[in-house]
Amino acid sequence: MATSRDDSYPSTTWSEAFTVSVLQKPRATLTSGTTTISVGGSVSLSCSVRDSDGWKYEFYRKSLTRWEKLAETNVGDNGVIQVSKGGIYRCRGERETSGYLSDMSGEATILITFTNKPVITRQPSWSQIFQGEKITLTCEVQGGEKTDWKYYWWRNSQSLPDNEKLLQFTASESFNGEYECMARRKVDFYSSTTWSEAFTVSVLRLKLVLSVSPSWLIPGASVTLICHTEPPSAGWSFYWFKAVPNSQDSYTYEPLPGTSSGTANNSFTVHGQTHTAGYACSAGRGDPLIYTQHSRPTFVWSSGVHPSASLTVNPDRVQHFTSESLSLTCEGSSSQWRLIRFLTDDSLLSFLPPATIRRSTYIKNEAPRKAVYWCESGTEFSNAVNISTHSDGVILVSPVYPVPVGESVTLLCVMKTGNISSDVFFYKNNKLIENERRREMKISAVSESDEGFYKCQYNGRESAQSWMAVQFVSRKKSFPLWSIGLICGLLISLLLLLWRSKRTKDSCFNRSQSSQQSQTTDHSSNQLEDQCNTYASPFQGESTNVTYSSVELKNIKNGESDNVTYSSTELKKVKNGEYWML
Repeated sequence: MATSRDDSYPSTTWSEAFTVSVLQKPRATLTSGTTTISVGGSVSLSCSVRDSDGWKYEFYRKSLTRWEKLAETNVGDNGVIQVSKGGIYRCRGERETSGYLSDMSGEATILITFTNKPVITRQPSWSQIFQGEKITLTCEVQGGEKTDWKYYWWRNSQSLPDNEKLLQFTASESFNGEYECMARRKVDFYSSTTWSEAFTVSVLRLKLVLSVSPSWLIPGASVTLICHTEPPSAGWSFYWFKAVPNSQDSYTYEPLPGTSSGTANNSFTVHGQTHTAGYACSAGRGDPLIYTQHSRPTFVWSSGVHPSASLTVNPDRVQHFTSESLSLTCEGSSSQWRLIRFLTDDSLLSFLPPATIRRSTYIKNEAPRKAVYWCESGTEFSNAVNISTHSDGVILVSPVYPVPVGESVTLLCVMKTGNISSDVFFYKNNKLIENERRREMKISAVSESDEGFYKCQYNGRESAQSWMAVQFVSRKKSFPLWSIGLICGLLISLLLLLWRSKRTKDSCFNRSQSSQQSQTTDHSSNQLEDQCNTYASPFQGESTNVTYSSVELKNIKNGESDNVTYSSTELKKVKNGEYWML
C-alpha cells in the first residue's frame, strides 16, 4: 500500500501479494550430440540452466593438470559449441546483468569414435605362411593417413604390447590367431577408431619331400630330382644338394654344381651318376630370402659293385625268412663303414648298430619287412641290395646282384623246412612261364630279355616277387681303349709306307725322264731302276690290293690275359693314287 507524504491518513489499499521464492544456486547441465564422426568432423556440446534464461555459458576441458577454458557463448546463442576432440568436459552459466554464476555442471566424458575403419594388411601377401618367414601386419586407417595415430593390437581378444602401425614377427605356430587393431589420436586419448575386422594368421609347417626318378640307376640314364612342397605353395626358388655321410649318423649337404643361385623350377636333372648317391633340396622365398630346412635325404641306388665300396650278402638271395640271420659285409677303401637300411614300405631310414663297422654285421630278422641296404663311409656309397623278410609261406631264391649276360642262374622255391622238390610254378612279370610244374627254373645263358620280376607258386601258396637284374655287357669291353692306340699306330705306319712308296715312284718318274733326255746308262741308274721297280710294283694299275698280316693284341690286366686277334688289313688302290682300307 502507499500513503501521502502530506497526509498521513489517506492511503491506498494493499497490493496483491507477490511471492518471492529464493531457490538454491542453479547447476548447469552439459549434453552432447552424436559422438560418432569421421576424421576432421566435430561434436556439438550444449550447456543449459534449467527453467531459467538470461545466461551466457563457459565451457571447460580437462587437461592433465587443470581445467582449461575452451569457449564462452553469449546470451541467445543457445549455449552450443562445436568440439573436434574427445575428452572430459564441463560448463557453467553466468547471469549477463549480475554476473551471477551457476554451479559447474557435472563432468561429461565425450568419446569420439571415428567412422574411418582400420584395415589389416599382411606382407608378404602369399595365401600361406610358413614357419620361419618374416611377417608384417599393417593397420591402415582409411582416410586418416595425415593423422598422427597411436595403434592398439589384439590377438585372440588379448592386448599386445605393440603400439605401432606395423606389427612384425617371425612366423611360428605360437603366432596363430585372430588379429584386430584400432587407432587413437596421439593428442587425444578420447578419440579413436573402431576395431578392425579380425584378420586370421595361420602359420603352417612346410615339408619338403624330394623324389628321384629312377630310384635304381639305369646305365646311361639321367636322374631327375623333384622337390615337392607340402602343402603345395608358390613363390619358391629351389636349391639342390648332395648328401655326404658324416660321423654323426647324419649327413652334411654340398650344393650341386651350378645350383647355388637356385632354380625357379622344382626339378633338376643330374647327369652321369653311376653309383649309389643321396640328394636333398631346400627352398627359399621373400626379400630378403628366407630359407627352409633341407629335405630328408633321398637316394638313388646302384646295384653294381665297384672296388672302392661294396656290400655283399650271405646267403646270396633277395628273400629270407624272419627266423634266419643275414651277414652283410662292407668292404672297400675305407676301414670304417656304417650300414644303412631304408624300409621301402615306411620310407624310414635307419643306421643299423653298430654305428660303424670294420667288416661285417649280422642281422637277426625280427619282423617281415622290405628294405634296401647299403654301406657308407666318407664320400663313398656302396652298391645297394634289396632284402625282404617273410615270417611264413614260401620264398623265391633269386640272386641279390645283377646277373651278367651269358651266365647261368637257377631260381628255386623254398619253405622254412627246406627246398621244394617238385610241383612248382614260376612266373615272370605275373605271367606263367611254361605251364608245367618243375623243381627249379634254370636259365643257362642270361640275356637282357630275362630281366624282370619273378615269383614262384607251390601248393596254392605264392611267394613275393623279386626283381632279377641283368648286368649288361658293355661293347667297349670287346674293343678296349688301350687297343685304339695300337690300331692308330698301325694306321700311321701304313700311311708312312704309302707316302714313302709314292715319293719313290715320283722320284723314279723324274729320273726316267732325265735319263731319256741324257740317254746315258750306268751302274747307279740300273740300281735305281731296280729299286723303283721294287717299290712301284705293288701299286701298278687302277686296282691294286695290298694285304698286311694279322695283328694279335694281348691284354694283361688284373691278372687276366685276353688275346684279341684283328683280321687282316687290306689296302686297295681305287683310282688316282687314293687308297682305302678294306
